Amino acid sequence: MRHEDITITMEELLDREKIRHNLARYSRGMDRQDADLIASTYWPDGWDDHGMIEASGRGFADSMKPMWPTLKMGHMLGQSCMEIDGNLANVETYFLAWHRMGEEPDLKDVFLGGRYEDRLEKRGEVWKFIHRVAVYDWATNPADSPPWDDSVFPFAAMPSRAYGETQDDYSWELFSKAPSRKGADYPKGKRGHLGV
Repeated sequence: MRHEDITITMEELLDREKIRHNLARYSRGMDRQDADLIASTYWPDGWDDHGMIEASGRGFADSMKPMWPTLKMGHMLGQSCMEIDGNLANVETYFLAWHRMGEEPDLKDVFLGGRYEDRLEKRGEVWKFIHRVAVYDWATNPADSPPWDDSVFPFAAMPSRAYGETQDDYSWELFSKAPSRKGADYPKGKRGHLGV
């Protein structure tokens, strides 16, 4: 990304937005623990290298499943530097990733900062990863994580949809286009919508 000045056509603006959409879908798949969504962001011949795991896109997505029962994540994407050349794009995107690992009372929060170094290919009108490499710039483990209880925040009084979850997260309801419900229509307390 050494070019100071670029000329962008309307088609390239649309391509850039489609690329950003693919990046966001990947992060959503990771955070909502949806292996099919993650895999759908890679072409069948695409691969991923996260350092500790190198596999096809589908293989990487499936390798996450055993970790998910004791792992929650939140990915925040920063700026992307993109160079598009025909049907190929090289994209560097900064990320912050929060990982809550373990089970109560031994929870641990780890924060990672780094960049995704991606090559995407456009086939038809769709952009997906040909390869993705995660580059880690820093990591920190601030301390033991407090449990989600009322000593930290008034969680028990909030509707269950206010709690970030994985497969049962409120966002699935939102994107299903189901009719909106008021918070009072949900049980109170953590995981109440799961009947737990």
